[in-house]
Amino acid sequence: MTRFGRMRGLTTTLAVGAVALLGALPAGAAPDGAEPTPSATASPPATPGLSDEGEPTSDPSTQPTSVPTPDPTPDVAPNEATMTVPPAPPAATEAAPAPELVYRGVGLTVPAGWPVLDLTAEPRTCVRADTHAVYVGAPGADQDCPPLLLGRVGSVLLQPVPAEPPFGTVSLAPGPLPEPTAAQRVAGELVGVVEGTDVLLTITLEPDGSVPQVGEVVVTADAVAPAAAPRHAMANPTPLDRSFTWHYGEGFDACNAPSLSTMQAWLASPYRSVGVYVGGISRACAAQPNLTSSWLRSIAGLGWKVTPIYVGLQAPCSNYTNKITYGQEWQQGRDSALDAIARAQALGIGPGSDIYFDMESYTQGPQCSGSVRAFLSSWTQALNYNGYSSGVYSSAATGIEDLAQGFPQPGYVAPNKIWIARWNGVPDVYSHDSYVPDTLWAPYARIHQYRGGHNETWGGVTINIDNNFLDTDPNRGSPTGQLDAVSATPGLVTARGWALDPEAETGPILVQMYLDGRTQTVGTADAPRPDIGAAFPAAGPDHGYSVTMSASAGWHDVCLYAINVGPGSSRNLGCRSVLVPSSDPFGQVDTVTTSVGKVTVSGWAIDPNTTDPILVQMYLDGRTQTVSRADRARPDVGAAYPSAGPDHGYSVTMPSDGGRHTVCLYAINTGEGASVLLGCRVVDVPPPNPFGNIDAVTTGPGTVSARGWTIDPDSTDPILVQMYVDGRANSVGRADGDRPDVGAAFPGFGSRHGFQMTMPATPGSHGVCLYGINTGPGASVLLGCRVVQVPSADPFGSVESVSAASGTVTATGWAIDPDTSDPILVQLYLDGRTQTVVRADGPRADVGAVYPSAGQNHGYRISIAATRGTHTACVYGINTGAGASRLLACQTVTVP
Repeated sequence: MTRFGRMRGLTTTLAVGAVALLGALPAGAAPDGAEPTPSATASPPATPGLSDEGEPTSDPSTQPTSVPTPDPTPDVAPNEATMTVPPAPPAATEAAPAPELVYRGVGLTVPAGWPVLDLTAEPRTCVRADTHAVYVGAPGADQDCPPLLLGRVGSVLLQPVPAEPPFGTVSLAPGPLPEPTAAQRVAGELVGVVEGTDVLLTITLEPDGSVPQVGEVVVTADAVAPAAAPRHAMANPTPLDRSFTWHYGEGFDACNAPSLSTMQAWLASPYRSVGVYVGGISRACAAQPNLTSSWLRSIAGLGWKVTPIYVGLQAPCSNYTNKITYGQEWQQGRDSALDAIARAQALGIGPGSDIYFDMESYTQGPQCSGSVRAFLSSWTQALNYNGYSSGVYSSAATGIEDLAQGFPQPGYVAPNKIWIARWNGVPDVYSHDSYVPDTLWAPYARIHQYRGGHNETWGGVTINIDNNFLDTDPNRGSPTGQLDAVSATPGLVTARGWALDPEAETGPILVQMYLDGRTQTVGTADAPRPDIGAAFPAAGPDHGYSVTMSASAGWHDVCLYAINVGPGSSRNLGCRSVLVPSSDPFGQVDTVTTSVGKVTVSGWAIDPNTTDPILVQMYLDGRTQTVSRADRARPDVGAAYPSAGPDHGYSVTMPSDGGRHTVCLYAINTGEGASVLLGCRVVDVPPPNPFGNIDAVTTGPGTVSARGWTIDPDSTDPILVQMYVDGRANSVGRADGDRPDVGAAFPGFGSRHGFQMTMPATPGSHGVCLYGINTGPGASVLLGCRVVQVPSADPFGSVESVSAASGTVTATGWAIDPDTSDPILVQLYLDGRTQTVVRADGPRADVGAVYPSAGQNHGYRISIAATRGTHTACVYGINTGAGASRLLACQTVTVP
């Protein structure tokens, strides 16, 4: 696949208005070892070589090789009409200044020794990235390039922003060029629209990943303003079908994607597949003006298939500039695959499609061959993980042989397809057993490149191509399609989808529907399907089908077949199991609720024979019954059964005595079929006795309090509540407190049904019970009982510190008696004999915060005289009212 040729030169006199060149190469100087001042129109010298089999690679063309006259040079834009005349070259003894280049108001430095090539003057110039050069102007649609130039060094292309900017285009601010991102280093290029201009700048990186020394990007005052906002952030187009990358038959590849007019002319050729280079750090034909999503969709509409090629890092033992790094194969392979996927998606090449890695020939050896296999394993793994099919192009005697030998090795991931480069002139994907057994990558998984670069002319247009024979299409002329959905209505089954046959071109084909493998009917796939037309442009949009068969109620297996036209065979599009509903009504009991004296049932019901609401019948204990119409709005039911509409909900209520009852709902049939039981429930209907709830029972010293709510169904008025402590003493109160939450839950009764009651109680454990007192029919009801602990009324508090000084012991803390909020006395005993008393009335905000009902004036500080030595100090809270005085704490203290 590799061919090399010499770049055409460009004299220092450029097309008028295309570019302003400040400074020029000295007369006769040659860029990077090229011949001095080559002609601007000379063709590249032939570079004959040998294929892997030793056959000559410069075979004469089987077709006339005259090159058609290129399109006339486009008119120069008005703002390009002025150029700067280059000054005379410096004297031989002086250092030549770096040339300065200004194109459409964008200036940069031309590195010493680099030629500047004017693409407007020479539109067939091949824009190459494998040699240093600066290109100005829009790349030609039909460049004169060999099938593949491989490898990259630094190069520059300045051109007007195209209608579809290349993948990875960013905005570039005037000034120093930014450091390449990781993604740009993987791709080997920096592509950007210079802000404030209509210029697209493409820079290929040097082999070490650096940006060529072109200085700062300068925007002059006469820069051409952009016609519109740059379109480098366009969304990915709708993908073509994956079969766009499959083909059986003859194909070719060329270094540049040919123009659309060339592809139209080459419909006269035997080829129907074209290999295009979608990216890669070694893609030397860097300018691909034709390779856009719209171009791919256009050639697909002409009936062409495409073979996507990614030319990335080469074998580490090869002589190419961009090579795999030993030890980094898995990371580099993955990065290459992700870059290839992103570029494919930007072109409309979607998941399931093939993408081939171009691994050129190399010198085999254990280390190098292993490195290549690891890199390509990672490539395949990443493509497959993201839903793409992996292919590898390589020489039969090196890369393909190494891939075939990789199967027994651990960690090896084989590509899905291979592309064998073996220039033996025989268009056969098999019979290469000396390199790869015919049993591997078979069937539909091989391409054979059987002839290298040569000129061919078809439809009056000549291209330098490689010849390929492809066997990658598993359909091989058979129809393709899909079963999208199978639906059922009473007595009917309908299947929908699409189907087309390549041999039928845009014409519709028949589809056949089988029910349980026996009965069948035939339909025509001729309904509009714009989505299919977008995925298969050559076939057109009219390939949808909808086929209906009669079916009995119950489960059925439905299968669809696309009927073949011409070569190939009919194809099963898929099978589904479907439940055909009966003609009887159907529906559901969603909820059954009860309240005093009544039962309510809600749900939905539909009769397949009509879209009108039907009747539902409610039975209570199999005897009494009522009828209602299921005509309430149920959008959820309408969404599930769109043909029936949404108005099929019901809510039916019947009166009922208190107690346990069985409730059943029936859907009443309309037309064919019979009424159907929707369901039964067993429910408990509450009697007309009071009901309510105890929300909380709390205690305080000598008291018990209860709060809650209660209602009597016979009245909206508040009722009495009775409170019992230990089943004896009781208190009665009225449940007339405002409870908005109760009113919201029982809106028919209002909100004034809350109660709060308090009874005295001695310290200790007590049982507390509350009753709702009945009004009218029924009986009083126990609302609930609680067991609570009533605290004693003795004083309590804390001794926070006991300290000693010469002749004195002092204690501090706080004390409270629950029977009063007033300060109480505290008493300090020393060794159980001497004592003193003080009132605990000091401010203690912290105590007041914890015991807000007692207040905050309950702190104390008490002192007593003491002799030298060790003493025991005890503090007591003196009781007030009920209860007894309490020891707060004792501590041992030493008086100095």
